[in-house]
Amino acid sequence: MKVAAYQSPLLPEGSMHVLDLIRAQVGWCEEEGIPILCCPEAILGGLADFSDNPERFAIRTGDGQLASILTPLASETVIAIVGFTELGPDGALYNAAAVFERGRVAGLYRKIHPAIRRSVYRSGSDIPVFRAGQLTFGIVICRYSNYPELAGCMAVQNAAVVF
Repeated sequence: MKVAAYQSPLLPEGSMHVLDLIRAQVGWCEEEGIPILCCPEAILGGLADFSDNPERFAIRTGDGQLASILTPLASETVIAIVGFTELGPDGALYNAAAVFERGRVAGLYRKIHPAIRRSVYRSGSDIPVFRAGQLTFGIVICRYSNYPELAGCMAVQNAAVVF
């Protein structure tokens, strides 16, 4: 299976212009027959840890806001993994990644270990795996090479790949 990764140029904090750039990459993946596009941590809006007002660009997941924002990325053949700052139903901020498949949020991962020293992000608690056709995969965010047990937990759940 082919996969693609996309790192956007640095954009102003809170910018959603990146959706146009990611959409272009989804189109390229469609043309090339690549079923998974992986985008980095906080590609939508930026990292809350470096912001004076992180709630300004935090995205809700429980009420459909995230799905609505990601609508331009909808594809029948490409799954997009997109990092963003989530405003959770509990009012906390999470460093999260969404699995966006066929116009819907098919899954969500919240970073377990937000930062080395301090962070505005709350820790996630689940280590889910996701499916793309016959492929089972997991998601890790940033410095997870320091926590191999997370990949091990995904492997126990039959993840063959970690993005």
